[in-house]
Amino acid sequence: MMRLYKVLLAIGLGILVNQTAFAKWDEERDLTTNGKDELVYYYKTNDQGQKLVLDKYVKRLIFIQPDRLYKRSIRQIKIDGNVVDVMSDPFSRYPEQTAITFENKDEVLKKLFLANKIEVYVRFNRDETVSIFQIK
Repeated sequence: MMRLYKVLLAIGLGILVNQTAFAKWDEERDLTTNGKDELVYYYKTNDQGQKLVLDKYVKRLIFIQPDRLYKRSIRQIKIDGNVVDVMSDPFSRYPEQTAITFENKDEVLKKLFLANKIEVYVRFNRDETVSIFQIK
């Protein structure tokens, strides 16, 4: 009986620890076009009003900056100080959004879920800025 109690307690603690890893990111739920499936997206917003969305279904990041409607490029991000080379592709229908893709998708997604700080190096024409997202 005592062994069963310890096993249940360990499982309960494991679930709580697992949920706190995902609790770092805010979550947003969306229904698919057919209305049957519910998709969960994780996101973070920084002080400048920029949003970083973690799309686990397509395995990419989406950078959103609502006040900049012209094209931007993102060639590099830093995850907790580690440099990751990326490719960017602006959405044609939503000019404020840019998709960020990477070579080793599964490994980078795992690092993003566990990250404390993400720095996105954004280039607008000739201007280059760094957007910082603190994930707590």
